[in-house]
Amino acid sequence: MATEWNSTGNRSDSFGFKGRVVTPASTDLDPIAKSIVMTAAGNITIVPLNNAAATTISFTDLPAGYVIPYFVRQVTACSGTCATID
Repeated sequence: MATEWNSTGNRSDSFGFKGRVVTPASTDLDPIAKSIVMTAAGNITIVPLNNAAATTISFTDLPAGYVIPYFVRQVTACSGTCATID
């Protein structure tokens, strides 16, 4: 199981401590992301932290800088550039 975002003392109302570019996959992010930011315009499909793996949410036509409003367990597709906020 992937490490949850708050295992380092980070809180949901604080800024993240790390970030990275995400490669879409059917596996959990490690650590689970506090959120995902679109660093380029595009589409993204995610699995929120408490959803089953097959229960995705798709966002389309997002502008660069859009922040996904979920704790994100998986990014299953991304047509732009996506980065985590851990």
